[in-house]
Amino acid sequence: MQITRTNHILHFAALLCLTLVLTACGGKRAPMPEGLLHEGQLPNFEYIRFYGDSAPEKAAMRMLMEQWASQDVVTNKAEDFTVLSLSGGGADGAFGAGFLTGWTSRGDRPNFTFVTGVSTGALIAPFAFLGPEHDATLKLLYTTFSTINLVKTRPIGSALAGDALFNVKPFRQALKTYVNDEIINKIAAEHRKGRRLFVGTTNLDEMRPVYWNIGAIAQFQTEEAHQLIRDVILASASVPVAFPPMYFSLEINGKKYEEMHVDGGVTNQVFAYPPSVHMKDTLDELDISRKITLYVIRNDALASKPVQVNPNLGDIASRSLSGLIRNQGIGDLYRIFYVAQRDGADFNLAFIPPTFQADSNELFDPAYMSKLFKVGQDMAKSTTPWHKTPPYDLNPQQ
Repeated sequence: MQITRTNHILHFAALLCLTLVLTACGGKRAPMPEGLLHEGQLPNFEYIRFYGDSAPEKAAMRMLMEQWASQDVVTNKAEDFTVLSLSGGGADGAFGAGFLTGWTSRGDRPNFTFVTGVSTGALIAPFAFLGPEHDATLKLLYTTFSTINLVKTRPIGSALAGDALFNVKPFRQALKTYVNDEIINKIAAEHRKGRRLFVGTTNLDEMRPVYWNIGAIAQFQTEEAHQLIRDVILASASVPVAFPPMYFSLEINGKKYEEMHVDGGVTNQVFAYPPSVHMKDTLDELDISRKITLYVIRNDALASKPVQVNPNLGDIASRSLSGLIRNQGIGDLYRIFYVAQRDGADFNLAFIPPTFQADSNELFDPAYMSKLFKVGQDMAKSTTPWHKTPPYDLNPQQ
């Protein structure tokens, strides 16, 4: 998630100050030794994740794909290999949620083969993966929830002594309520049909993207596995400094260590599949002939509204951070686009129109999100909801 379209300058200033102060404060942990960074395994789990900036091990990749190839339900010659990628964007995820419900009304929403999500997109992804029957949950989450339903401000003393400005206990409870055992069992059932759901986090120690195979975790059918899924989604949405990192326990030679994971948007604002994976070649190796179609929903307007930046620390920091996140996201779109061209895939992109100029009064403002939800819904039902390339002209004034 990221804070967008708001005037919370004091919030950004506080984050910046905390970043400086926290270099000397905070708690203790048992990080992975540098020489063992790639050797750790989550106890009781294997083949549930891989680094997004390198090719998955061949055994892991074939495990991901061969089951899909063997399923009668998806080997119909007329069915595309479809990927839905949902980006970060904080409260702007209301756009993606609305777009999906509008797409349902339009009547041509696919049963996606792969669904991927980062940050707010990680929260949308399970419900997008399970299909239109869960549109009502998306509408509830992105039009009625406010800041107080998700986070609580920590006392300044606790924040300085800890690892975050906010307490996310309400967010944890919301995940337990909505990404519940029934939802996870449904994800497991779809995984067994060959469909795949991935959520991206950032391993902050290594500064690398990690893609978690949520359906594979769901197969373990234990409370530990179900909680791991909720923890991965929370990690994907954990804005550094604002929200606490998630710590995943690993074990090497009987000794326990911790990985620190934060918002997937730190490394990728959106992803489809690793560029190292030549999807067409992979499908050909498995004797699968399919049209590959990529759908990317970017929960951002891509264009920055011109403002007169005041010459103070808070304004400069917030404007710069906003630009950094936005332009990283644009780079991610071009990477996906060129990988699609390489693999002969049909590329489709939707993003918040620059004409949408509403402001939010808080971190998660239901009134603002309801307006944006409607924008996404209307766009999906329009005659031309998709862009076939990333935009080359981002200036909304022209």
